[in-house]
Amino acid sequence: MAISIDMILNDKHSGSLTISRNTLDLFKELLENCVEEKTEPQDCFKKVQSVSKIILKTQPNMALLRHCSSLFLTQFKRILKAEDDTRSIIEAALAKLMEIRKELENNIERIGDIGAKLIAASNNVMTISSSAMVNQILVRAHTQKKRFHVYNLKSHPPDEGVFSAEFLLQQNIKTTLIADAEMGLFMPQMNLVLIGADRVFEDGFVNKAGTLPLLVTAKHFNVPVYLAFDTWKILLKNDKAVKFLERENSEIYNNKTHELHVQNFYFESIPLNLVQKVICEEGVYETGEFIDWYLKG
Repeated sequence: MAISIDMILNDKHSGSLTISRNTLDLFKELLENCVEEKTEPQDCFKKVQSVSKIILKTQPNMALLRHCSSLFLTQFKRILKAEDDTRSIIEAALAKLMEIRKELENNIERIGDIGAKLIAASNNVMTISSSAMVNQILVRAHTQKKRFHVYNLKSHPPDEGVFSAEFLLQQNIKTTLIADAEMGLFMPQMNLVLIGADRVFEDGFVNKAGTLPLLVTAKHFNVPVYLAFDTWKILLKNDKAVKFLERENSEIYNNKTHELHVQNFYFESIPLNLVQKVICEEGVYETGEFIDWYLKG
C-alpha cells in the first residue's frame, strides 16, 4: 500500500515507531518518483525536506521521527556534494535510506529480545496507548511460550489502546481492554507496568496523556514500571523545548453548548523517577544508571 503524507498526518492511533517507519517509506516513494519524473536531485532534496518539516510540525515530540528524518537529510545533502550523476545520487540516497531503516529495525529486534526476558509466565502486565516497541516485547515473549495476560488501557482520546489490544489478541496473547479510569481497580493484580515513550530527556519522558496517573498508581501499589524505547528517542530539553499541541475539542465534548471550555492534549511529560527499569537496544538499566550513562552531558 502506497504511503501518503495525508495518511501520516491523519494517523491518530500509531506510536512514533510506526509513524517513523511510514515516513521513511514515504521518503523512498518520493525518491523513486523523482527517478520516474526525471526530477533534478536538488529539487528532490527540497521536496523530501519540505515533507519532513510538515510531518515534524504536527509531531514536535516524536524524537525518533526527528532523528530518522534529520539523519537521512544530512546524508542526502552529502551525497549531493559527492555525486554529479542524477541516477547515482538517487541510488545512493536510497541506499542510505535503507541503511537507516535496517538499523532501526535491528534496534527494535534487540529491544524485543531483551525486554521479553523480563516477562514471566503468568504475569499480569498493564500498558497504555499503542506502542509498537511494547508490542514487540510482548509478541517476542509470547513466541517463547510464556503465557501472560495484558491489560491495555483504552487511552481515550483517540482510543488507540483499542487498536493495540486488538493487535495483541490477533497474536493469540490474552488481552483485556479496560477504561483509563479503571487503572486503579486492576493495578493490585499487576506484576508490572510496561510502557513506551515518544521522547526521553534529562529527567523525564513524553508519552500518552494518562501515563503519569498510571505510574503514580503503580507506585502506590508497589508495581514496578519498565520503560522501553530506542535511544534514538533521546532528545534533550537543552536541544529542543518540550511542546504540546492541542487536539480537536470534539473528541472530548461535541455539543451545541459552545460556552463550555474544552481542552484536549494527547501527550504529557512524566518524571523518570517513577520508572524502575529502562529497556533499550543496549540492555536493561536501573533508571538512575541510565540517566548517568545517557542523559548527562
